[in-house]
Amino acid sequence: MSNNNIKLSVVIPARNEWPNIVHTIYSIIHALEADGFTYKDFEIIIVDNGSDDDAYPRRGVRGTLSYLLPRGIYWSRILRVIKDPIFGNHTARNKGAEIARGKYLFFSDAHMAYRPGFFKHMIETIDESGGLFHGCINWLGAYPPHHSGTGYQYTLKLGEEIKGTWNNRCVDLDNWFSITAQGHCSVGVLKSQFFEFGGYPGMIDPMSHLSSYGGGEFYLDMKWWMFGSCVVTNPKCIGYHLASERGYSYHHDDYKRNILSIGWALGMDEWVERALINMLRKGRKEVVDKLMREAKERMVNDRIFIEGKRKKTFNEVIVEQPWNKMNMERLGKQNSAIQILHDTWLPLMREAPKYVQDVYDNSPLQKSLEEFINNNLSKYVYKRI
Repeated sequence: MSNNNIKLSVVIPARNEWPNIVHTIYSIIHALEADGFTYKDFEIIIVDNGSDDDAYPRRGVRGTLSYLLPRGIYWSRILRVIKDPIFGNHTARNKGAEIARGKYLFFSDAHMAYRPGFFKHMIETIDESGGLFHGCINWLGAYPPHHSGTGYQYTLKLGEEIKGTWNNRCVDLDNWFSITAQGHCSVGVLKSQFFEFGGYPGMIDPMSHLSSYGGGEFYLDMKWWMFGSCVVTNPKCIGYHLASERGYSYHHDDYKRNILSIGWALGMDEWVERALINMLRKGRKEVVDKLMREAKERMVNDRIFIEGKRKKTFNEVIVEQPWNKMNMERLGKQNSAIQILHDTWLPLMREAPKYVQDVYDNSPLQKSLEEFINNNLSKYVYKRI
Protein backbone atom coordinates (compact mmCIF):
# COMPACT_ATOMS: atom_id res chain seq x y z
CA MET A 1 0.00 0.00 0.00
CA SER A 2 1.25 3.50 -0.78
CA ASN A 3 1.49 6.61 1.41
CA ASN A 4 -1.51 7.32 3.66
CA ASN A 5 -3.00 3.92 2.77
CA ILE A 6 -4.65 5.32 -0.35
CA LYS A 7 -5.56 2.55 -2.73
CA LEU A 8 -6.49 4.49 -5.86
CA SER A 9 -5.41 7.81 -7.36
CA VAL A 10 -7.72 9.13 -10.07
CA VAL A 11 -5.90 11.55 -12.39
CA ILE A 12 -8.03 13.87 -14.55
CA PRO A 13 -6.37 16.16 -17.10
CA ALA A 14 -8.69 19.10 -17.68
CA ARG A 15 -8.79 22.20 -19.84
CA ASN A 16 -11.96 24.28 -19.87
CA GLU A 17 -14.10 21.41 -18.64
CA TRP A 18 -16.79 23.24 -16.68
CA PRO A 19 -19.37 21.86 -15.91
CA ASN A 20 -18.41 18.36 -17.14
CA ILE A 21 -15.65 18.02 -14.55
CA VAL A 22 -18.08 18.31 -11.63
CA HIS A 23 -20.36 15.61 -13.06
CA THR A 24 -17.31 13.41 -13.76
CA ILE A 25 -15.95 13.73 -10.23
CA TYR A 26 -19.24 12.81 -8.60
CA SER A 27 -19.84 9.94 -11.00
CA ILE A 28 -16.44 8.56 -9.98
CA ILE A 29 -17.20 9.05 -6.28
CA HIS A 30 -20.61 7.39 -6.55
CA ALA A 31 -19.18 4.44 -8.50
CA LEU A 32 -16.41 4.02 -5.90
CA GLU A 33 -18.88 4.15 -3.03
CA ALA A 34 -21.08 1.57 -4.74
CA ASP A 35 -18.00 -0.66 -5.04
CA GLY A 36 -17.29 -0.48 -1.30
CA PHE A 37 -14.59 2.21 -1.30
CA THR A 38 -14.61 4.86 1.41
CA TYR A 39 -13.24 8.39 1.16
CA LYS A 40 -10.06 7.15 2.87
CA ASP A 41 -9.33 4.79 -0.04
CA PHE A 42 -8.97 7.23 -2.93
CA GLU A 43 -7.96 10.67 -4.10
CA ILE A 44 -8.89 12.64 -7.20
CA ILE A 45 -6.19 14.75 -8.84
CA ILE A 46 -7.18 17.42 -11.36
CA VAL A 47 -4.30 18.45 -13.62
CA ASP A 48 -5.41 21.83 -14.90
CA ASN A 49 -4.09 22.19 -18.42
CA GLY A 50 -4.22 25.96 -18.87
CA SER A 51 -7.95 26.48 -18.32
CA ASP A 52 -9.30 29.97 -18.97
CA ASP A 53 -13.02 29.36 -18.40
CA ASP A 54 -13.31 30.99 -14.97
CA ALA A 55 -15.23 34.07 -16.07
CA TYR A 56 -18.81 32.76 -16.01
CA PRO A 57 -21.50 35.49 -15.75
CA ARG A 58 -23.64 34.01 -12.95
CA ARG A 59 -22.66 33.97 -9.29
CA GLY A 60 -21.80 30.51 -7.99
CA VAL A 61 -21.21 29.11 -11.46
CA ARG A 62 -17.56 29.47 -12.30
CA GLY A 63 -14.92 27.45 -14.16
CA THR A 64 -12.94 24.22 -14.18
CA LEU A 65 -11.17 24.95 -10.89
CA SER A 66 -12.71 28.09 -9.39
CA TYR A 67 -15.98 26.30 -8.66
CA LEU A 68 -14.29 23.36 -6.93
CA LEU A 69 -11.45 24.91 -4.91
CA PRO A 70 -13.61 26.52 -2.17
CA ARG A 71 -15.45 23.23 -1.53
CA GLY A 72 -14.94 20.74 1.28
CA ILE A 73 -13.79 18.04 -1.15
CA TYR A 74 -10.70 20.18 -1.78
CA TRP A 75 -9.97 21.06 1.85
CA SER A 76 -10.27 17.41 2.88
CA ARG A 77 -7.57 16.56 0.28
CA ILE A 78 -9.84 14.06 -1.45
CA LEU A 79 -9.56 16.47 -4.36
CA ARG A 80 -6.08 17.72 -5.21
CA VAL A 81 -5.05 20.13 -7.95
CA ILE A 82 -1.89 20.67 -9.94
CA LYS A 83 -1.40 23.07 -12.85
CA ASP A 84 0.37 22.02 -16.03
CA PRO A 85 1.01 24.87 -18.50
CA ILE A 86 2.11 22.50 -21.32
CA PHE A 87 -1.01 21.86 -23.38
CA GLY A 88 -1.64 18.16 -23.97
CA ASN A 89 -3.17 15.53 -21.77
CA HIS A 90 -0.18 13.15 -22.00
CA THR A 91 2.18 15.34 -19.99
CA ALA A 92 -0.73 16.27 -17.73
CA ARG A 93 -1.22 12.58 -16.92
CA ASN A 94 2.47 12.20 -16.13
CA LYS A 95 2.32 15.23 -13.81
CA GLY A 96 -0.69 13.83 -11.97
CA ALA A 97 0.99 10.45 -11.57
CA GLU A 98 4.06 12.11 -10.05
CA ILE A 99 2.10 13.42 -7.05
CA ALA A 100 -0.28 10.45 -6.77
CA ARG A 101 -0.28 8.56 -3.46
CA GLY A 102 -2.27 5.48 -4.52
CA LYS A 103 -1.14 1.96 -5.30
CA TYR A 104 -3.21 2.10 -8.50
CA LEU A 105 -3.55 4.93 -11.01
CA PHE A 106 -6.68 5.61 -13.00
CA PHE A 107 -6.53 8.19 -15.80
CA SER A 108 -9.92 9.59 -16.76
CA ASP A 109 -11.05 12.22 -19.20
CA ALA A 110 -12.87 15.11 -17.54
CA HIS A 111 -16.13 14.38 -19.41
CA MET A 112 -17.01 10.85 -18.30
CA ALA A 113 -19.49 8.86 -16.21
CA TYR A 114 -18.94 5.36 -14.79
CA ARG A 115 -21.19 2.43 -13.95
CA PRO A 116 -21.06 0.94 -10.44
CA GLY A 117 -18.71 -2.04 -10.45
CA PHE A 118 -16.22 -0.29 -12.73
CA PHE A 119 -13.45 0.24 -10.18
CA LYS A 120 -13.89 -3.04 -8.32
CA HIS A 121 -13.55 -5.05 -11.53
CA MET A 122 -10.78 -2.78 -12.83
CA ILE A 123 -8.53 -3.52 -9.84
CA GLU A 124 -9.31 -7.24 -10.02
CA THR A 125 -8.39 -7.19 -13.72
CA ILE A 126 -5.12 -5.33 -13.16
CA ASP A 127 -4.12 -7.76 -10.42
CA GLU A 128 -4.99 -10.86 -12.45
CA SER A 129 -3.52 -9.70 -15.77
CA GLY A 130 -0.53 -7.72 -14.50
CA GLY A 131 -1.02 -5.23 -17.32
CA LEU A 132 -2.58 -2.01 -18.55
CA PHE A 133 -6.37 -1.81 -18.19
CA HIS A 134 -8.92 -0.01 -20.37
CA GLY A 135 -12.57 0.49 -19.60
CA CYS A 136 -15.16 -0.38 -22.25
CA ILE A 137 -16.69 2.77 -23.69
CA ASN A 138 -20.25 3.76 -24.41
CA TRP A 139 -21.35 7.30 -25.05
CA LEU A 140 -23.46 9.51 -22.79
CA GLY A 141 -27.04 9.33 -23.98
CA ALA A 142 -26.56 5.75 -25.23
CA TYR A 143 -28.35 3.91 -22.44
CA PRO A 144 -28.73 1.06 -21.71
CA PRO A 145 -25.30 -0.08 -22.92
CA HIS A 146 -25.51 -2.68 -25.63
CA HIS A 147 -22.93 -5.06 -27.02
CA SER A 148 -22.85 -3.78 -30.61
CA GLY A 149 -22.52 -0.16 -29.53
CA THR A 150 -19.65 -0.58 -27.06
CA GLY A 151 -16.03 0.25 -27.86
CA TYR A 152 -13.96 -2.67 -26.60
CA GLN A 153 -10.68 -2.07 -28.39
CA TYR A 154 -8.84 -0.48 -31.31
CA THR A 155 -8.20 -1.83 -34.77
CA LEU A 156 -4.52 -1.19 -35.48
CA LYS A 157 -4.19 0.61 -38.83
CA LEU A 158 -0.82 0.79 -40.51
CA GLY A 159 0.50 1.49 -43.97
CA GLU A 160 -0.35 5.13 -44.57
CA GLU A 161 -0.35 6.22 -40.95
CA ILE A 162 0.21 4.83 -37.45
CA LYS A 163 -3.03 4.79 -35.48
CA GLY A 164 -5.91 2.84 -34.00
CA THR A 165 -9.65 3.21 -34.58
CA TRP A 166 -12.51 2.10 -32.33
CA ASN A 167 -14.21 -1.23 -32.87
CA ASN A 168 -16.83 -3.27 -31.02
CA ARG A 169 -14.99 -6.61 -31.14
CA CYS A 170 -15.70 -8.42 -27.87
CA VAL A 171 -13.92 -11.66 -27.03
CA ASP A 172 -16.02 -12.61 -23.99
CA LEU A 173 -18.92 -10.82 -22.30
CA ASP A 174 -18.23 -12.36 -18.89
CA ASN A 175 -14.43 -12.20 -18.54
CA TRP A 176 -11.61 -9.73 -18.99
CA PHE A 177 -9.65 -10.26 -22.20
CA SER A 178 -6.57 -8.95 -23.99
CA ILE A 179 -6.84 -6.27 -26.66
CA THR A 180 -4.43 -4.70 -29.13
CA ALA A 181 -5.00 -1.16 -27.86
CA GLN A 182 -7.77 1.30 -27.06
CA GLY A 183 -8.58 4.96 -26.61
CA HIS A 184 -7.28 6.48 -23.40
CA CYS A 185 -10.35 8.13 -21.88
CA SER A 186 -10.23 5.60 -19.00
CA VAL A 187 -6.97 3.77 -18.21
CA GLY A 188 -5.92 1.90 -15.06
CA VAL A 189 -2.50 0.58 -14.03
CA LEU A 190 -0.28 -0.16 -11.07
CA LYS A 191 1.60 3.05 -10.29
CA SER A 192 4.87 1.16 -9.87
CA GLN A 193 4.53 -0.34 -13.36
CA PHE A 194 3.59 3.00 -14.91
CA PHE A 195 6.86 4.52 -13.72
CA GLU A 196 8.91 1.41 -14.46
CA PHE A 197 7.67 1.52 -18.08
CA GLY A 198 8.30 5.25 -18.49
CA GLY A 199 4.73 6.52 -18.65
CA TYR A 200 3.46 8.75 -21.42
CA PRO A 201 5.78 10.77 -23.69
CA GLY A 202 7.45 13.47 -21.63
CA MET A 203 8.26 11.32 -18.59
CA ILE A 204 11.62 9.98 -19.80
CA ASP A 205 12.59 13.36 -21.21
CA PRO A 206 10.47 16.53 -20.85
CA MET A 207 11.44 17.45 -24.42
CA SER A 208 9.59 14.39 -25.74
CA HIS A 209 6.14 15.70 -24.85
CA LEU A 210 3.54 15.51 -27.60
CA SER A 211 1.27 18.27 -28.85
CA SER A 212 -2.38 18.43 -27.83
CA TYR A 213 -3.84 15.36 -29.52
CA GLY A 214 -2.84 12.06 -31.06
CA GLY A 215 -0.23 9.36 -30.70
CA GLY A 216 0.03 8.88 -26.96
CA GLU A 217 -2.53 6.07 -26.93
CA PHE A 218 -0.72 3.97 -29.53
CA TYR A 219 2.63 4.70 -27.87
CA LEU A 220 1.61 3.55 -24.40
CA ASP A 221 -0.30 0.42 -25.45
CA MET A 222 2.42 -0.81 -27.80
CA LYS A 223 5.06 -0.13 -25.17
CA TRP A 224 3.25 -2.44 -22.75
CA TRP A 225 3.20 -5.24 -25.34
CA MET A 226 6.81 -4.65 -26.37
CA PHE A 227 7.96 -4.69 -22.73
CA GLY A 228 6.41 -8.11 -22.17
CA SER A 229 3.28 -7.03 -20.32
CA CYS A 230 -0.26 -6.85 -21.72
CA VAL A 231 -3.22 -4.58 -22.48
CA VAL A 232 -6.66 -5.71 -21.34
CA THR A 233 -10.29 -4.69 -20.91
CA ASN A 234 -13.23 -6.01 -18.92
CA PRO A 235 -16.81 -5.93 -20.30
CA LYS A 236 -18.08 -5.43 -16.73
CA CYS A 237 -16.37 -2.02 -16.69
CA ILE A 238 -18.45 0.49 -18.63
CA GLY A 239 -17.66 4.18 -18.98
CA TYR A 240 -19.80 6.74 -20.78
CA HIS A 241 -18.00 9.38 -22.81
CA LEU A 242 -19.20 12.88 -23.63
CA ALA A 243 -17.59 14.87 -26.44
CA SER A 244 -15.92 18.05 -25.24
CA GLU A 245 -14.49 21.08 -27.02
CA ARG A 246 -11.72 21.74 -24.43
CA GLY A 247 -10.48 24.84 -26.23
CA TYR A 248 -7.01 23.79 -27.32
CA SER A 249 -5.37 25.61 -30.20
CA TYR A 250 -4.65 22.86 -32.70
CA HIS A 251 -3.05 22.40 -36.10
CA HIS A 252 -2.95 19.13 -38.04
CA ASP A 253 0.84 19.44 -38.35
CA ASP A 254 0.96 18.92 -34.58
CA TYR A 255 -0.78 15.59 -35.04
CA LYS A 256 1.60 14.61 -37.84
CA ARG A 257 4.61 15.40 -35.66
CA ASN A 258 3.10 13.30 -32.87
CA ILE A 259 2.67 10.29 -35.16
CA LEU A 260 6.21 10.53 -36.47
CA SER A 261 7.48 10.99 -32.91
CA ILE A 262 5.84 7.97 -31.33
CA GLY A 263 6.63 5.70 -34.28
CA TRP A 264 10.30 6.65 -34.21
CA ALA A 265 10.47 6.25 -30.42
CA LEU A 266 9.00 2.75 -30.72
CA GLY A 267 11.59 1.80 -33.37
CA MET A 268 8.96 1.46 -36.15
CA ASP A 269 11.35 2.94 -38.71
CA GLU A 270 9.84 1.34 -41.83
CA TRP A 271 6.29 2.31 -40.82
CA VAL A 272 7.42 5.83 -39.89
CA GLU A 273 9.01 6.30 -43.30
CA ARG A 274 5.81 5.02 -44.95
CA ALA A 275 3.78 7.57 -42.96
CA LEU A 276 6.27 10.26 -43.97
CA ILE A 277 5.97 9.33 -47.66
CA ASN A 278 2.19 9.45 -47.35
CA MET A 279 2.42 12.96 -45.91
CA LEU A 280 4.68 13.98 -48.79
CA ARG A 281 2.01 12.96 -51.34
CA LYS A 282 0.25 16.23 -50.56
CA GLY A 283 3.38 18.34 -50.98
CA ARG A 284 4.91 20.71 -48.40
CA LYS A 285 8.17 18.73 -48.40
CA GLU A 286 10.05 21.33 -46.35
CA VAL A 287 7.36 21.29 -43.67
CA VAL A 288 7.13 17.48 -43.50
CA ASP A 289 10.91 17.10 -43.37
CA LYS A 290 11.00 19.63 -40.53
CA LEU A 291 8.35 17.68 -38.63
CA MET A 292 10.45 14.53 -38.96
CA ARG A 293 13.60 16.29 -37.74
CA GLU A 294 11.73 17.67 -34.75
CA ALA A 295 10.28 14.23 -33.99
CA LYS A 296 13.73 12.65 -33.87
CA GLU A 297 15.14 15.47 -31.76
CA ARG A 298 12.29 15.18 -29.26
CA MET A 299 12.24 11.42 -28.89
CA VAL A 300 15.90 10.43 -28.88
CA ASN A 301 15.93 9.54 -25.17
CA ASP A 302 12.59 7.75 -25.37
CA ARG A 303 13.95 5.65 -28.22
CA ILE A 304 17.06 4.73 -26.21
CA PHE A 305 14.92 3.84 -23.18
CA ILE A 306 12.56 1.66 -25.22
CA GLU A 307 15.39 -0.13 -27.03
CA GLY A 308 16.94 -1.00 -23.67
CA LYS A 309 13.68 -2.09 -22.04
CA ARG A 310 11.81 -3.94 -24.77
CA LYS A 311 11.57 -7.71 -24.94
CA LYS A 312 10.22 -7.62 -28.51
CA THR A 313 10.37 -5.17 -31.38
CA PHE A 314 7.15 -3.72 -32.72
CA ASN A 315 7.36 -5.90 -35.83
CA GLU A 316 7.76 -9.00 -33.67
CA VAL A 317 4.69 -8.00 -31.66
CA ILE A 318 2.57 -7.33 -34.75
CA VAL A 319 3.45 -10.75 -36.17
CA GLU A 320 3.09 -12.74 -32.93
CA GLN A 321 -0.05 -10.87 -31.80
CA PRO A 322 0.32 -11.84 -28.14
CA TRP A 323 -3.20 -10.54 -27.38
CA ASN A 324 -4.65 -13.37 -29.49
CA LYS A 325 -2.33 -15.91 -27.90
CA MET A 326 -3.37 -14.85 -24.40
CA ASN A 327 -7.06 -14.98 -25.25
CA MET A 328 -6.77 -18.44 -26.80
CA GLU A 329 -4.93 -19.75 -23.74
CA ARG A 330 -7.39 -18.24 -21.24
CA LEU A 331 -10.70 -18.28 -23.10
CA GLY A 332 -10.25 -20.49 -26.14
CA LYS A 333 -11.23 -17.69 -28.54
CA GLN A 334 -10.03 -14.42 -30.01
CA ASN A 335 -11.47 -11.38 -31.75
CA SER A 336 -8.95 -8.62 -32.44
CA ALA A 337 -8.27 -6.58 -35.55
CA ILE A 338 -5.39 -5.33 -37.68
CA GLN A 339 -5.70 -3.53 -41.00
CA ILE A 340 -2.74 -2.90 -43.30
CA LEU A 341 -3.08 -0.42 -46.15
CA HIS A 342 -0.72 -1.41 -48.94
CA ASP A 343 -2.32 -2.63 -52.18
CA THR A 344 -4.80 0.25 -52.23
CA TRP A 345 -2.15 2.75 -51.15
CA LEU A 346 0.44 2.01 -53.85
CA PRO A 347 -1.70 3.42 -56.72
CA LEU A 348 -2.19 6.63 -54.73
CA MET A 349 1.53 6.91 -54.20
CA ARG A 350 2.08 6.44 -57.95
CA GLU A 351 -0.08 9.50 -58.56
CA ALA A 352 2.13 11.58 -56.27
CA PRO A 353 4.89 13.95 -57.46
CA LYS A 354 7.92 12.15 -58.87
CA TYR A 355 10.18 13.05 -55.95
CA VAL A 356 7.76 11.19 -53.67
CA GLN A 357 7.82 8.11 -55.90
CA ASP A 358 11.62 8.30 -55.96
CA VAL A 359 11.76 8.28 -52.14
CA TYR A 360 9.68 5.12 -52.11
CA ASP A 361 11.49 3.38 -54.98
CA ASN A 362 14.98 4.15 -53.65
CA SER A 363 14.32 3.28 -50.01
CA PRO A 364 15.77 0.03 -48.63
CA LEU A 365 13.35 0.35 -45.72
CA GLN A 366 10.32 0.33 -48.03
CA LYS A 367 11.60 -2.68 -49.93
CA SER A 368 12.00 -4.60 -46.68
CA LEU A 369 8.60 -3.38 -45.42
CA GLU A 370 6.82 -4.60 -48.55
CA GLU A 371 8.50 -7.98 -48.15
CA PHE A 372 7.60 -8.02 -44.46
CA ILE A 373 3.94 -7.25 -45.21
CA ASN A 374 3.69 -9.86 -47.95
CA ASN A 375 5.37 -12.57 -45.90
CA ASN A 376 3.78 -11.93 -42.50
CA LEU A 377 0.69 -9.73 -42.74
CA SER A 378 -0.79 -10.54 -46.12
CA LYS A 379 -4.19 -11.63 -44.78
CA TYR A 380 -4.59 -8.28 -43.00
CA VAL A 381 -4.01 -6.18 -46.12
CA TYR A 382 -7.09 -4.17 -47.06
CA LYS A 383 -8.54 -5.40 -50.38
CA ARG A 384 -5.60 -7.63 -51.21
CA ILE A 385 -5.28 -7.75 -55.00
